[in-house]
Amino acid sequence: MNRKSKALGLLLFAALAFSAMTASGASAAGELFHSATAHTILDVTQAGTEGSVEGQQIFSTTAGELSCTGVEATATLTAQTVSEITAVPTYTKCNKIESGKEGLTTHVKMTSCDFLSTSARSGTNAPAHIKCTTPGDHIHINATFLGSEILCMTIPPQTPTGGGFTFTIIGSFPTRKIRVHVAWIGIEYTEKSACGSSVANDGTYNGDFLVQGTDTSGNAVDTWWE
Repeated sequence: MNRKSKALGLLLFAALAFSAMTASGASAAGELFHSATAHTILDVTQAGTEGSVEGQQIFSTTAGELSCTGVEATATLTAQTVSEITAVPTYTKCNKIESGKEGLTTHVKMTSCDFLSTSARSGTNAPAHIKCTTPGDHIHINATFLGSEILCMTIPPQTPTGGGFTFTIIGSFPTRKIRVHVAWIGIEYTEKSACGSSVANDGTYNGDFLVQGTDTSGNAVDTWWE
């Protein structure tokens, strides 16, 4: 009887250990991006009302704020569930803000760089990364100065030291969208020419945008994160 009791105890222990490992593996997978079809086009647009705080993309540096009131991007999913999304944003209506006043008109040039968003949270945010496919490339922020466009700032490939993306589901099945809030801190950048000469890693970026899934005919496709 004693041997049987020990054997039973070992079986129960093994079953509990397997159950714990299975649960751990499930949680380790974290959150994922989902769409109703394997081929979904993601349309990214500015969220919020133009002129409002949430209707802007704001990059704050020692040279002042660089504010854009529009952002657009597209990305194509090739599976219904993915853990990463890469997008190349286009920014519009950008200005350099100093002391609350609009100054130089600015232009964001992504070169070969993009934003890589991971789906799984680390703490309260999903980590975000700036990647460039061409070695040595940086994001360029140019400014129109005395009628000419000059280099104002460069941003190298990096993972900001803090913050990231937070995701909120908008709407209901079968036409859900994802609202994305960007809150990056500790961004490295180098000021150039009319924007200064500092090298720093204290940049912050805040903004909101919407992600809508569509098919190749432009019909809405259910898209969500969980």
